[in-house]
Amino acid sequence: MTPHQNKPAVSSPADILLSIDARSAYADAIGGEGVARADVDALSAELARAHALMTERRRGGLEAEYACLNLHDAMQESLPAIESDAERLRAFTDVIVIGIGGSNLGVMAVAQALAYGDRKNAGPRLHFVDNIDPDYLHDLLATLRAEATAVIAVSKSGGTIETATQYLVIREWLERTRGRDAARAQQWVVTDPQQGWLRALSRTEGLRALPVPPKVGGRYSVLTAVGLLPLAASGVDVRALLAGARTNAARCESPRASDNPALELAALYYLLDVRKDKRLSILMPYVHSLRLFGDWYRQLWAESLGKRRTDGTPAGTLPVTAVGAIDQHSQLQMYLESRRDKVFTFLALGRWTHEVPIPLPESARATFPYLAGKRLNDVLAAEFLATRQVITDYGHPNLTIHLPRLTADVLGQLIDLYQRVTVYAGILYGINPLDQPAVESGKRLAVQYLQGAKQT
Repeated sequence: MTPHQNKPAVSSPADILLSIDARSAYADAIGGEGVARADVDALSAELARAHALMTERRRGGLEAEYACLNLHDAMQESLPAIESDAERLRAFTDVIVIGIGGSNLGVMAVAQALAYGDRKNAGPRLHFVDNIDPDYLHDLLATLRAEATAVIAVSKSGGTIETATQYLVIREWLERTRGRDAARAQQWVVTDPQQGWLRALSRTEGLRALPVPPKVGGRYSVLTAVGLLPLAASGVDVRALLAGARTNAARCESPRASDNPALELAALYYLLDVRKDKRLSILMPYVHSLRLFGDWYRQLWAESLGKRRTDGTPAGTLPVTAVGAIDQHSQLQMYLESRRDKVFTFLALGRWTHEVPIPLPESARATFPYLAGKRLNDVLAAEFLATRQVITDYGHPNLTIHLPRLTADVLGQLIDLYQRVTVYAGILYGINPLDQPAVESGKRLAVQYLQGAKQT
């Protein structure tokens, strides 16, 4: 059991609250490419309606239509079982997590963000298997010891073909090397509580199984057992993760954009699209360990909002990910001088886990005199400020989300913020932010090709 198992998650202390600087998204800061504050004011009735609709659809805990926005509280009852299984997983040196899309991206993002920082104590190494790459899976298994390896198969439906096929390969590897009975003790599934192939298999073979709440879609599921089980096993304080989500939820209770950061962000992204033709939404963290957070955001935004309205017109903006300072060298030229169809969101970190001073020998002082007494932290901060300034000077709307430090609590705040912004934006566009009809069509076609019903 973890030390916090019998303690309720608490609200975040004020010194680790994330903050949002949206000034450079408004016209009074960047001119005509920004949103007029009067336009946000004029949208106030629609924003209040969106908030009321969200509030109504959140009622009912895990049974609510918007159950994904209740997880900070609704998962409390499940935490003891999750932490108990996580403790069992900690007996292994390696854990393979099989999933794709929403079943993997969120946990990958949090695990990467906290890999070198906010861990109570190190647990097994997590290996994420998502894409169907036979060479990658073959080579991964060749490096692992079967007796020291557990596997978690994650699929809400229990029948995701990418997950099922790779799980079958890993099961066979475990059974061949360990024997069937021993192999069963090394397998976990996270899936629908009642139906699907994985759930049926868990019952037949007595595998340890945890549920995905039926009302929570994959891309919104990182704060369920989908993410909490492997993260807890690896040493992440999942109670702090949920506490951070609770803190952000509490900050988003107002129907007014001026008092609700998620509502203000949704209003700005929506208005920048429909009024200013900003069709690319670029997320650019100046924190290297948040690069996979960008991948999670990309699916969340694209799959939730990239749809047609009831009148047939398209909704949503195209999410693009970049990483500072790397992509200053690869993409900034296009950002600045190509089409003016972009809105930028920067993620900036206030306090780093480590400070790395820059040694400045005599041979370097003449060339880099401005580095005297500086740290790598200072250089990255200067790069961020310079990039944001030049993007602002060119008149591109941009926002900055400031993370005071990189902890489980702050990550919980950030995850909850983006989930709320996405749902609010879906309501403003007049679409369902929870479904993905076009993706389901592609899944059905893949099965037809495997059956030979379709020819290349």
